Amino acid sequence: MVSLIRNLTWKPSTVSWLSFVLMGLIVAGVGLSGTAHVVNYLQQRLTVHSIEHNQQIASALIPQIEASFRIDQQESAEMLSRKIADYKAFGYRFVVLDRNDKTIVLDSGAPLTPPLPIDKSWLAPAVRLDGSEVTLSSESGVLRSLGKDGHPMLIWLQEIKPADAGRWVLGIATDQKTLIDFMGDLHWHLDIVMLLTFVLITFLGYYAMRSIGRAYERRLESQVQERTQAFEAAHKEVLHKTRLATIGQTAAVLAHEMRNPLSSIKFALSGLRGSPHLEDREHRRVDLVLGEVNRLDTLLSETLDYVRPVKLSAEPVNLEILLGKVLGQQKPLMEEKGLRLQQEGCHDCTAMRIDKNQFHQVLLNLIKNAIEASPQGGEIGTSLRRQDDKLIIEITNGGEPLSEEIQLNAFEPFFTTKPKGTGLGLGLVKRVVAEHGGSVTLTSNAELGTRFTLILPFASS
Repeated sequence: MVSLIRNLTWKPSTVSWLSFVLMGLIVAGVGLSGTAHVVNYLQQRLTVHSIEHNQQIASALIPQIEASFRIDQQESAEMLSRKIADYKAFGYRFVVLDRNDKTIVLDSGAPLTPPLPIDKSWLAPAVRLDGSEVTLSSESGVLRSLGKDGHPMLIWLQEIKPADAGRWVLGIATDQKTLIDFMGDLHWHLDIVMLLTFVLITFLGYYAMRSIGRAYERRLESQVQERTQAFEAAHKEVLHKTRLATIGQTAAVLAHEMRNPLSSIKFALSGLRGSPHLEDREHRRVDLVLGEVNRLDTLLSETLDYVRPVKLSAEPVNLEILLGKVLGQQKPLMEEKGLRLQQEGCHDCTAMRIDKNQFHQVLLNLIKNAIEASPQGGEIGTSLRRQDDKLIIEITNGGEPLSEEIQLNAFEPFFTTKPKGTGLGLGLVKRVVAEHGGSVTLTSNAELGTRFTLILPFASS
C-alpha cells in the first residue's frame, strides 16, 4: 500500500480526485451521522408528544369514569365505550385491565367475550421504554408493546379508582408504525439529499440540508399543533356530551323520584286549601307551600323538555303559522303590559320538517323572554325572511341592554338572572336549533334593543 502511494504520479487531477474522495468520505460520514441524530431527536420528541397526548386523554376520561364507575364490568365497558367514541377516529386504542383477574375486560381494537387473559393478549410482551421487564398486574405509566399486526404500540397506563381501588387500570395506546415509517422515509430522503448536494457543491449542500431539515421540523410542528387543536376540540365535545348525559340522568331521577310525590303533595294541599276550617294565616302558609311545589314541578318539566330528543314531524310545518299561534297564546300578557307588536311575515318561505312540539317551546321561550324584558308600554318585533337557502327568524324587544357577561353565557344550561328561573329555557333553544342544523345568536345594545336571531337551513325540510 505504501509503495503504491510512493509510485503514484501526483498530478493535479489526482490530487483533486483524492481530495474529492477524502472530503466526500468526511462529509458523508459527518452528514449521515448528523442526519441520524436529527431523525432520532425528532422521533424522541414526537414520542414525548404522544405520551403527553395519551396523558391528556386519560386525564380527561379518568374523572368521568371514576364518577360513574360500577363494579359490574359490562356496565363499565359500555359506559367507557361511549366515552371514547370521539377519540377512536384519531387512531387511539383503549383497554381496561382487571389486575385482580389479570385480564383485559375492554379493548377498543377487538371485541372481548369473555375477558382475555393478559398473558395471551398483545400486551403480554409489554416492556418499559428502556426495555426492562414489567408486571402488568402492578405497573402504571409508559410502556411499549407490539400489536397483533406487529405494529409497535406506545401505551400509557393509569389507575381507575372506584370503590375497589387499585384493581382497574385504563390503558391508552398509540400505534407508532406510521411515525416510525415516516421517520424511516425522512431519514432516507435526508441521506439522498445530503449525498446529491455534496456532488454539486459541498458548501451549498450543507446549507441546503439545513434548510430541508428546518422545513421538516416546521412541517412536523404544524402537524403536532393541528392534532393538538383537534384533540382539544374533541375534548370539548366530550365534555359537552357528558354534561348533556348528566342532565339526562338527573332528569330521569327527578321524573322517577319527584313526579309522583309532588302530585300527591299538590293534590293534598289543594284539598286542604279549600277547607273552611283554616284561618287566613294558615291559608297563606298553604298557598306558599303550593307555590313552591308548582315551582319544583316547573323545574322538572323544563329539565325533561331540555333532554327530550328531537323528533321530526311527519308533515312539514309552517313556522310563520306556528309563530302566530305562539303570539296568540301570549296576547293577554302583552295586553296586560300594554306592549305593541310589530310583525313581518315571509311570503316565499316554505314549510319545513321540524320537531313541531319542541320548536313551539323554542318560540314560546323567546316570546316570553321578550315580554318579561320589555318595559311597560314597550314594543316587541318578530320577523321571518328567506335568504338564499336559509330561513331567518328574529325576535326583538326594547328595555335595558344586556351586559356582555349575560350575552356570553345566556345559552349555558342553568345560567339565569331571574330569582326563580331554572336557566334551561335558552339552553333548550340552542340545543333544539342546533339539532336542526341551525344556529341562534343574541345581540343587545341601546340602539337595537335585545334581538334573538335563529338561522335554519331549508335543507332540513
